[in-house]
Amino acid sequence: MANKNLGTATAVTSMLKDNSVLVEIGGSIRRITLENLADAINETGSGTLSQVAWCVPIKQNQSSPEWGTLGNTALWEEFKRSCGCYLVNSGGKRSKLSKTNSGLFADGTTVDESKGNVMWCSPRLYYRMVDDAQAGYPLLYMSQLPIGGHYIEAQCVGKYKMYVTGGKGYSRSGYSPTGSMTITAFWNAAQQNGADWGLADYDFRRLLMMMALSEYGSPDIQSKLGYGVCGSQNLDLWATAATLKTGDMKSYGDNSGAKTISVVNGDNTGVNCSRISLFGIEDPYGWQWEMTQGIYCGASDNDAQTGTEVFIYDGNRIPSSAELTTHPSGDYRQTTRIDAEGYVTKMQMGEYFDLIAQAIGGGSTSYWCDYFWRNIATGQLVAFGAAESNGPYCGLGYVALHRAFSNSHAGYGSRLAYYGMLTDVNPSEL
Repeated sequence: MANKNLGTATAVTSMLKDNSVLVEIGGSIRRITLENLADAINETGSGTLSQVAWCVPIKQNQSSPEWGTLGNTALWEEFKRSCGCYLVNSGGKRSKLSKTNSGLFADGTTVDESKGNVMWCSPRLYYRMVDDAQAGYPLLYMSQLPIGGHYIEAQCVGKYKMYVTGGKGYSRSGYSPTGSMTITAFWNAAQQNGADWGLADYDFRRLLMMMALSEYGSPDIQSKLGYGVCGSQNLDLWATAATLKTGDMKSYGDNSGAKTISVVNGDNTGVNCSRISLFGIEDPYGWQWEMTQGIYCGASDNDAQTGTEVFIYDGNRIPSSAELTTHPSGDYRQTTRIDAEGYVTKMQMGEYFDLIAQAIGGGSTSYWCDYFWRNIATGQLVAFGAAESNGPYCGLGYVALHRAFSNSHAGYGSRLAYYGMLTDVNPSEL
């Protein structure tokens, strides 16, 4: 066959993704499909993705938690500014609170929390995990623009931990968070606000980690922001911590920061104890475990499960007893957990950025800097953030998978969420 003169080949104005182009690699001519070429350009970090997205290199192959950020970080600042706190009534009408003081509306008038719940809202976030074979670690790209991959839907979650009174759940300041209820009871209490109300789900916890990595370039949130109510040592501080009230970080508005507090329980004096505001969300770790909907584990005590399963399901609901012994009804995906406990060195990540431990052996200031609990036989409940006695174990990636789904404990609470359509209104219209 005669050699083809590429300069005289017929010109075209478009291609299908499975069509190929010729490239030079290492001095040899090779061909690559348009789809794979686009992926290769994006993976270099210097192509289209780096222009329309910001990026965190997930360097969980190294002990240092200092990972840094890449890409268009101005877009991260824009996304962060689009998040904030609102007063949301039972029907989904919301009015923006001041960015610097959640006790005031954006127009400067005083907030009457009895008219709704104080909620933190974010827009939809698109994300894409890209393997960088040359670097040896994946890159997490994030944007408000579609970039392939997946997205986390717009969130509307309680600024404060939930308290329950008269069988109804609230996110308001000035109350001690409720504990000693099952996750099902918390969900039922949330539903008393209306059919679109539920509990903060697994997507919310993944989003918090994505945002913290975008802000600090590190999963070591305790070193970057503050240790939380638990402080930096493993001490039983519950008797005093249980008397604390929500709203201590109200004056921080939509901003991040920490406030040093004294927590003394008999002979135990907390070290480096603080209240936390993370983008306006109060105390997301280090005070009370937050039971999370949208996810549960298998249990080897069930005939149809091995105990290594992690089920991530769709919908504002709590799984039935039948689902807990088999698998979720409707749409769901399934992953696995390890049968070990300790400081996490490797999260599963994958295309969905899953915060499920796959390897342990780190420490409180290395790798992911957070701990992992499990009970393969009976532990089906998923809770994030940790309690006041967990000290350096705590963080956004600290997860407990060791308690039964029927768990009811004072140190376990939840956070309200709204899953319906939101309508922006003036404060007087709430």
